Amino acid sequence: MAKRPDSHSWIFHGFPELDPEAILRQQPGNKVSATEEERQRARWLWQRRPGGMNVLAYGVLLGAGAMAHTPFLILGSPRLFCLFHACYLLFVLWVVCVFFIKERRYRRWKRDYQTAVARLAR
Repeated sequence: MAKRPDSHSWIFHGFPELDPEAILRQQPGNKVSATEEERQRARWLWQRRPGGMNVLAYGVLLGAGAMAHTPFLILGSPRLFCLFHACYLLFVLWVVCVFFIKERRYRRWKRDYQTAVARLAR
């Protein structure tokens, strides 16, 4: 498929890792006709970018909890094992919920930021 000269594919180079000004500096031809209001909205959305999730830390905690079952199974009483396992399952559910909440926030932010950047480039 041939590239059209009016194509806005340059917008998505580095998106969403670049701030709005950096994205606009990539525009060929410097034909930015964005209002100050649209620029402020894009900057505001960029500043409101959600933080990342430390997958390594949660993975280590989940792995350590899974390995901690072994001593309870071999040396501990069945009640203590069941109590530990129930607490571990609650922790796993909590980690999964945190992941989904953060992922939902990030997707929503990305959609809003994409809309703001597209308005800037019009």
